[in-house]
Amino acid sequence: MIQLLAVQVMENCCNSFIPADIEADGCKEELGHHSSKECTLEIHNSDGCDVPTPQDGMVFCSEDEVRSYYTKYANQEGFGIMTRTSRKGADGKVRYFILACSREGNRRTSKKNPIRNCPSRKQKCEARISVYLCKDGAYQIKSATLNHNHDLNPGEVKSRNNVDIKMRLKRTVDPSDQNDKRVNKSFRPLAVEAEVCENQAFCQNCFGNYIQREKRLIGNDGDGYALYKYFMWMQEQDSNFFYVIDFDDCFCVKNVFWADGRSRAAYKSFGDVVTFDTIYLSNQYKVPLTSFVGVNHHGQSILLGCGLLPCEDTESFVWLFQSWLVCMSGVPPRGIIADHCKAIQNAIQIVFPSTRHSWCLPHIMKRLPQKIGGHAEYKAISYYLQNAIYDTFTTNEFEKGWKKIVEEFGLEDDEWLKELFRERHRWVPTFVRCSFWAGMPTIQRGENTHAFFDGFIDRQATLKQFLGKYDIVLQAKAEKEFEADFRSFCSTLACATKSPFERQFQSAYTHAKFLEVQKEFVGKADCNVCVVHDGGSFCLYNVIEDVIMGDKPKEAMFKVSFDRVNYEVKCICNMFEFRGILCRHSLAILSQERVKEIPSKYILERWRKSLKRRHAYAKTSYTTKQLQPQMQRFDSLCKQFDNVAEVASEFEETSSFVKNSICDLKEKLEAWATRLRNTSEVAVPISCAIEGT
Repeated sequence: MIQLLAVQVMENCCNSFIPADIEADGCKEELGHHSSKECTLEIHNSDGCDVPTPQDGMVFCSEDEVRSYYTKYANQEGFGIMTRTSRKGADGKVRYFILACSREGNRRTSKKNPIRNCPSRKQKCEARISVYLCKDGAYQIKSATLNHNHDLNPGEVKSRNNVDIKMRLKRTVDPSDQNDKRVNKSFRPLAVEAEVCENQAFCQNCFGNYIQREKRLIGNDGDGYALYKYFMWMQEQDSNFFYVIDFDDCFCVKNVFWADGRSRAAYKSFGDVVTFDTIYLSNQYKVPLTSFVGVNHHGQSILLGCGLLPCEDTESFVWLFQSWLVCMSGVPPRGIIADHCKAIQNAIQIVFPSTRHSWCLPHIMKRLPQKIGGHAEYKAISYYLQNAIYDTFTTNEFEKGWKKIVEEFGLEDDEWLKELFRERHRWVPTFVRCSFWAGMPTIQRGENTHAFFDGFIDRQATLKQFLGKYDIVLQAKAEKEFEADFRSFCSTLACATKSPFERQFQSAYTHAKFLEVQKEFVGKADCNVCVVHDGGSFCLYNVIEDVIMGDKPKEAMFKVSFDRVNYEVKCICNMFEFRGILCRHSLAILSQERVKEIPSKYILERWRKSLKRRHAYAKTSYTTKQLQPQMQRFDSLCKQFDNVAEVASEFEETSSFVKNSICDLKEKLEAWATRLRNTSEVAVPISCAIEGT
């Protein structure tokens, strides 16, 4: 089926790797095939990252995660593994299991001829891990035996796995084996797929691609044809729908990327900061889904593109990032948030060299139990690490706290902690919050990250099932944004204080962002201001805030500077730099300085409710019902504008005339639209509105 997808797509797209881009804006980039070397089996951990040694107390989220980890560790060290024991509870869930070295057990002998030994690699190796199900649903290694009584050879294991699987696959291609009942039926689809290759011979590319597809099931169970049909249907519904398909040398699908017109339009407004989500890829879901997600003016997640990547290596991520960049007219994001992964980091440096790259802090904190959970003083280490990470506001303060923890608990040789410290500028709050991240969950204590498709895709869902829910998810998200827009336009939230500053934000910001600002106005009551230095045009303050830490009242001090000439205020907490929201400490200083009006630079366009953003009018397959009339008018006007442009573009004089006329018309229309929003008398004569009377 995957070959059918490849051939059909290529026939319909005239051999183009970017077959569906109507508005490419002149950006061209050749996305070539991967080399045949990529198709070889590569279960070993990629990009040179060492898999940590098993230790007693290591915690994993699921049984699959344990098996995946131990498999990578075994391939790294050079031995095979097997399931020695496995027990299930009454609910059918595995309660206990042992993963052992494949050379565990005794050498077998022939019953017919006890003197003649059967070939066997068994030699009573005792290397193994014993894993138990915890009460919280996680799996923990209770004991780990590392010593083997035989030589280890990573290269030999990798080669042996290639040969063993290849031999089984070859049998399915051989017509003489078609009636052999011993042939594993799960490998039979390859017999059909191999016909694409010359002389119908089994080749290295087919083998590697088959292993790749089996890993994440891109082309099984009708998934490939379902994807092809969906893309064709999306193009009919959305003229700006964009997709790219990457083929291997046998024209089998390797990687896929797509984005609809709404995502492409939304990127122009909210593409400054993007999260690259690989939760479905890293947690072994059947659908190898990745997604680019931004945050809109309500603080809601908004989709900016999707990808399917069977392999988690640098080259696959480079291909995906390049495809996404072409889709977004060659404009990279200013900041990108991604998991702590070497392959992703390498790809970002290659494709987005000027983009700030931050690691998602909640994901790092979730790995603490796995990485140092076996330490005898884990609870104390976790407590002090969190204090150093979250409760420090200068780089020196963090570094001193971190080094003290490492020395006191003897963690100097922990490679994971060493790497985190080396790359502290990517994830530690005191380093990260100096830049704008639109309030995304990267540095705040207690913030949880939620994948865009949470609740709509489960671990066993196939690609075909996911595509059936895809439009439902996007329509639900679009309607949620429309409802938030409607509430912000048609209602007003009451102010919590009598501050004129708060009224400015009340009239300018969406409800969601105004509530964030209002929280800071309320918190200002807990702040006390103390002058440290007054130099006339420049002054420095200490703002002492009453806070609660661990059920105990404490005082936290924040340094705030104020420039009386330029009306610039800067707090050490960097909330405005990070979230685009003025903090309570800065508000306290503006009040202290008797500033009458918040400077316009502290009221961001990004959070304004009055702006009409183009992505809301983009026609898609999941168009919000309430916006359908507006979208139809928008499409009709665009067609008329195209007709005007066709006539005007013939001469420079006519082109200039249309440009100037459009600018004048836009100003008058904006003023008219503002009046219509602010009055119930919508039947204003068109001629009067245009003339401005």
